[in-house]
Amino acid sequence: MRGKNVCRTHGGKSTGPKTPKGRERCAAAKTVHGKETRAKRAEYREKMKEIYELEELGRAMGMIVGPKTAGRKN
Repeated sequence: MRGKNVCRTHGGKSTGPKTPKGRERCAAAKTVHGKETRAKRAEYREKMKEIYELEELGRAMGMIVGPKTAGRKN
């Protein structure tokens, strides 16, 4: 919008939280979307790490053959 600092339709020009308390609250609330939280992502990472380690152990013992499980490992 000409002559304006903020879009009438979309808002914008947010500079984010200013106070330390506001910054902490914003950092704690950051998620990819509402269904996923930091705690859920951390739990998923731990489970996938465990699966990877078990798969590597199985391969070392000769119990698992074939292609490795797809996806990020570490």
